[in-house]
Amino acid sequence: MTLVCDTGNKYLSKMYNDYWMLDNGFIERPLHGDLRDLILRPYAQRDTVVVAPGDLLIVAYNRMKLYDVSQLPVMDGDRIVGILDESDVLMHVLEDEGRFRDPVSTAMVTKLQMLDVRESIQSLVPVFDAGHVAIVVDGERFLGLITRIDLLNFLRRRAG
Repeated sequence: MTLVCDTGNKYLSKMYNDYWMLDNGFIERPLHGDLRDLILRPYAQRDTVVVAPGDLLIVAYNRMKLYDVSQLPVMDGDRIVGILDESDVLMHVLEDEGRFRDPVSTAMVTKLQMLDVRESIQSLVPVFDAGHVAIVVDGERFLGLITRIDLLNFLRRRAG
């Protein structure tokens, strides 16, 4: 009998990815009974992929691509000051690719609708219907983002 081991490269997006493991119920997080339970990448744990207002749009684009996310919170220290998604970047650079060298602050959305962590799951529906991602806060403290797929994964996990 011969045993041939591989390097695990085929499993990088699955078994070696904590977010995939969380989504599929292989890793448990403590439950809080509020919207924190739906945040896949909590900011307090430094799991949220972010950019700063002064970062270049090419940096934001590269982070979106590398981490397979379609939106990034724009953070000034620990304070959320905007959000940037793929369409914001696209619309900014569409007529001039050189604008990838512009700062994030020139393309980000600053009018933010935030949800308090204690709001119900149903409060996510109007946010998603408007085409937005849910920005969850506890007072002034940014906790993380909730996307449609985060809600779907949460409901699937609850269904067993």
